[in-house]
Amino acid sequence: MAACERLYYTDCYLKEFSARVVRTETDSRGARVYLDRTAFYPESGGQPSDRGVLGGIAVLDVVDEEDDVAHILESARLPETVAGNVGWERRFDHMQQHTGQHILSAAFEHVGGYETVSFHMGAESSTIDLDSERVGAKQTEEAEELANRVVFENRAVRIFFRPLAEAQQLELRKPTLRAGAIRLVEVAEFDLSACGGTHVSASGAVGMICIRKVDRAKGLTRVEFVCGGRALRRARQDFSILTEAARLFSTGLDNVPELIAKQAQDLREVGKSLQCLVEDLAQMEAARLWELAPEKSGVRVVQSVLEAAEGKKAKLIAHAVAKQPGRGVALIAVKGAPTAVFFAQTPGGGANLSDVMKQALARFGGKGGGARDFAQGGGLPEDQLEAALNFAQSLLP
Repeated sequence: MAACERLYYTDCYLKEFSARVVRTETDSRGARVYLDRTAFYPESGGQPSDRGVLGGIAVLDVVDEEDDVAHILESARLPETVAGNVGWERRFDHMQQHTGQHILSAAFEHVGGYETVSFHMGAESSTIDLDSERVGAKQTEEAEELANRVVFENRAVRIFFRPLAEAQQLELRKPTLRAGAIRLVEVAEFDLSACGGTHVSASGAVGMICIRKVDRAKGLTRVEFVCGGRALRRARQDFSILTEAARLFSTGLDNVPELIAKQAQDLREVGKSLQCLVEDLAQMEAARLWELAPEKSGVRVVQSVLEAAEGKKAKLIAHAVAKQPGRGVALIAVKGAPTAVFFAQTPGGGANLSDVMKQALARFGGKGGGARDFAQGGGLPEDQLEAALNFAQSLLP
């Protein structure tokens, strides 16, 4: 069986073509259609597949099957000869991202000798993984500037084929393991790579290359970037977000980072003050409940169900009760979604609160656990909290 002729190999800008249907097969999504030639790019090498229309039917996916290319359609009601139309907006976007990746990867090699070990093109952004986790901010900025300089110079991007033996003698950025005639993509006087993807014809068409994020882990540096139309849309979004932040702060765009940092510091200080107030209130509430609590076998048992708004105090109250003079046990519950329960006792008390908690949860539901002197749980039905505390109290020695 003859291999499918891949028209995009020689003309990435081809949008319309005609082909002969070789065969069709059933597929869970409809039908797999095989042609004698195609301009549709199948997913491979980190680049997603094309979309478009084949014989008037929408192309759902395109799959690489070595010598063949499967076109996934909703149905296979096709004549022997069909017209194909490649979705250009998606195709050109992928061309910008993929060519941009070649340029950015080469830039990292030029700047610090960092090799790209993997590439992934997502719906919103793309990533490359570099072979070192020691790529610093300075090298990242230098690589981004160099890559964009190559874009602005509008260098020619040439696609050509060479026999494997000849290709191996060229200065490829990364050795190729492919067999047969090798498809090469060259960015003039900057990068030469073996690649089967679709690319623009000149670096200027990439538009701009913007690095969005850098993560380091497991010996690699992952660089997230956007090119061309994606870079423009992301810049618009960033500007919109920054403009709204400036409006909320009643300041200029340049002052937003400083004001955010100041407000964050103010919030931290307010949070510390609030925590101190909550702790003081918890101490006061614990002392009040202690005075009102009945004794059971010489142990004061504080039992209380708090409203959801008092949830931040509940655990603190339980601990504060356990620190009161004398022997005591706190059985505190909090309403809300989810509910919560806290059991605490004077250190070395007679109960095993871990067991008490397990038995209460087994009867009334929820999850939790703890140690002998302190246990906590949650997820009990709100209307069963009082009953759960009464049951827990019945288990105390």
